[in-house]
Amino acid sequence: MYKQKPILIMLTILCLCLFYGCKDNSVSSSAKMSTNNAEDNSSEFIKVNDINISNKKFKQYANAKRIAQPEADFSDTDIINEIIAAELLYQEAIKQGIATRVKIKQQIKQQEKSILINTLLTEKFSNINFTDEELKSEYNRLIFLNDSSEYKARHILLKTNEDANAVIEELRGGTDFIELAKQKSQGPSAPNGGDLGWFKADTMVPPFAQALQLMEKGSHSLTPVQTRFGWHVILLEDKRSSGQPAFESVKQDLQRSLTQKSIESYVNELQNNATIVRPSNNESSDS
Repeated sequence: MYKQKPILIMLTILCLCLFYGCKDNSVSSSAKMSTNNAEDNSSEFIKVNDINISNKKFKQYANAKRIAQPEADFSDTDIINEIIAAELLYQEAIKQGIATRVKIKQQIKQQEKSILINTLLTEKFSNINFTDEELKSEYNRLIFLNDSSEYKARHILLKTNEDANAVIEELRGGTDFIELAKQKSQGPSAPNGGDLGWFKADTMVPPFAQALQLMEKGSHSLTPVQTRFGWHVILLEDKRSSGQPAFESVKQDLQRSLTQKSIESYVNELQNNATIVRPSNNESSDS
């Protein structure tokens, strides 16, 4: 039989929420139970000084503990001893006035706030379900934002939008891209015909990367792309995929992503309907 070491007992005692905060619906028929020696409606199953602990509360705690640690073989006696130890420590903490300390009151209030917030969000969003169409839309959005493809491209860097448009017109007329790059590009890759080699989109400045992601292999940009370096005309020579997760393998992650967006939308709605006074720009929370 599994026996808890003292340190494990103490760690479990610290998790008093399993006992003092558990709900009636935490009871699971799959949990291992051997508590038929008392009536469910018993108001006094365990008594620690003047505090009565009902059989119902005991069962809730036992179920929660066995579900949390299914590999352990907890006997009723093990759990009863743990409950008694926790209750004694709790009573002693109250006796010593720990609960009246300002700092402890603040911590308890913060815990109370966290519990209420978590309960609100759980009740409102835990059962939300999205259609495959919604999940696939989110999948495509994230794939685009987290593009792991590699690109092989060339570019012609020019000083003005007019110069870039003039180069595009020459390309439309059939002029060779590599020759134009050698002749007119202002970038360091000009001697190599504007060759940038293989790279991932996120290694480039955003406007360049975004234009590249929308291009077809073998095509050049039809309008100049402006970055802090100047105006670019881009030729996408090739593209290869370094692998993306399959839609079915990330459906749960997508569900969480959309749920998070729903929560953010809900918070924004609450903010829009609230009266909020923020600190002015010249005020600092550190002052």
